Amino acid sequence: MKAVKASGKHAQGTICYTVSPVHTLESYLEQAQRLVDMGADSIAIKDMAGLLTPYATSELVAGLVETVDVPVHLHAHATAGLASLCQLKAVEAGCRHIDTCNSAFANGTSHPSTEAMVAAFQGTPYDTGLDLVALKEVGDYFREVRKKYAAFESEYTREDVSVQIWQVPGGMMSNLANQMKEQNALGRIMDVFDEIPRVRADLGYPPLVTPTSQIVGTQAAMNVLTGERYKSITNEVKRYLLGGYGQPPAAVDEEVRRKAIGSEPVDEGRPADQLQPEMARLEKEIGELAEREEDVLTFAMFPDLGRDFLKGRRDGTLVPEAIPAPSSSGGGERPVSEGVPTEFVIDVHGESYEVQITGVGSGSGSKRRVYLTLDGMPEEVVFEAKNEFVQEGKGAGRAKASAPGHVTTSMPGNIVDVLVAEGDSVEAGQAVLITEAMKMETEVQSRIKGTVKAVHVAKGDRVTPGEVLVEIE
Repeated sequence: MKAVKASGKHAQGTICYTVSPVHTLESYLEQAQRLVDMGADSIAIKDMAGLLTPYATSELVAGLVETVDVPVHLHAHATAGLASLCQLKAVEAGCRHIDTCNSAFANGTSHPSTEAMVAAFQGTPYDTGLDLVALKEVGDYFREVRKKYAAFESEYTREDVSVQIWQVPGGMMSNLANQMKEQNALGRIMDVFDEIPRVRADLGYPPLVTPTSQIVGTQAAMNVLTGERYKSITNEVKRYLLGGYGQPPAAVDEEVRRKAIGSEPVDEGRPADQLQPEMARLEKEIGELAEREEDVLTFAMFPDLGRDFLKGRRDGTLVPEAIPAPSSSGGGERPVSEGVPTEFVIDVHGESYEVQITGVGSGSGSKRRVYLTLDGMPEEVVFEAKNEFVQEGKGAGRAKASAPGHVTTSMPGNIVDVLVAEGDSVEAGQAVLITEAMKMETEVQSRIKGTVKAVHVAKGDRVTPGEVLVEIE
């Protein structure tokens, strides 16, 4: 706030709207007053999940207009199909600004249509004065542009009132859908949506907005995919429970805290106060690859990818990713990862059946539950392997974990870092690897005390559950 004000700019304070036992009208009004006392020039209500209802909006906006002497702004997503109604009630209650989107990209997990809201206010005291004919021309143009990117559309960006139950923001929905598809477990996404409110309650009801939406969503997915709640806990959940994102709105579940961070002390202060200036170090580290300040920030946020990108730009080797051609149904082709087919036709005694694998569950021994559709009908079958799959390429020949000293992972992912080397002594519970799955990093720990006999992975390797990644004896 101080930096923005010192630059002569407009500082807007934002209330992230959510619903929980601790988020009340009084708490929002108190938060708004604190933001104004800090120097906010306006207050925005950010309804990232589409949880606002029209009358709750009217009550909240009227309360803010009465409480603070700055303009009120509404940023609402149309996920539940209620945002345009909320905007209408907000304006009537004294809201000065609303966020909308051109009709070519509007509604669903986006914002209400600009054209619709302009039409709604025509001839009223709230008339925007915007030209509907000109806005239509813009929409006609971008509807054609959107078709080029059909392969990246997600069915989870449509209007869905169930957000009022799950409280999952639209961006989080589509992100989770893509991540579950990468795990070959898209068929279990409803289980993840059911688990998200439980994880959120365990973590003290954080509002589901970046980055806490990703932290909660990924942990919920891990709880579902591993078959056991908090069997694997991401590093970001641990950082959150240590106070690295500030203080939760409510008390966290002590059993979850103990499982995640043990008896480590929790920082009760403001995390940003512990940050040290890094720009000079980053500029020196990236060197001449950075041509401007933005390049240094790219490197700061994505050290490996950023460096590769800047090298490619310098060497002239960057190649744009090809945009997948739309399928005949108008959507994108389903990606197939790891060379394993997920859609196929089988012929049995002269009958043909279309099969689509939608998810693979966890199982014991060689038995796994497989979720599929057979000629469009959902089915669940039990798959039992009679021989072992031998992987080709990277990681070929990795044995199946069978002993306490065999370190493996509970989810498919990539190796981010190897923390031990052959001959190292390790303690039970010591982190030996860091993996990345679902866009979150997780420590993989040794279950026994001993000496590292062999390391079968390196940074960047793709790994799957059940493989021996590190041997400890």
